[in-house]
Amino acid sequence: EIKQNEQAELNLSTNNNSAPSIPENGLNLKEFIAKLEVDYIRKALEECNGIVAQAAEKLGMRRTTLVEKMRKYELSREE
Repeated sequence: EIKQNEQAELNLSTNNNSAPSIPENGLNLKEFIAKLEVDYIRKALEECNGIVAQAAEKLGMRRTTLVEKMRKYELSREE
């Protein structure tokens, strides 16, 4: 789960259509995106009471794609 201090560190707010700044010590983009993806999947499942088809629609993806991502990140509908 991405913590607020990590988001602040990355300065995710963008100004004038510019990209967010990258921390001086660098960024593992693959890990950051995976954490972000897990957080959004969990939130969508929570908001949709664990109904995968509804969560997938909310996230703009096919149900099968969401199921694959849930397996990849070892997530369940109850999380």
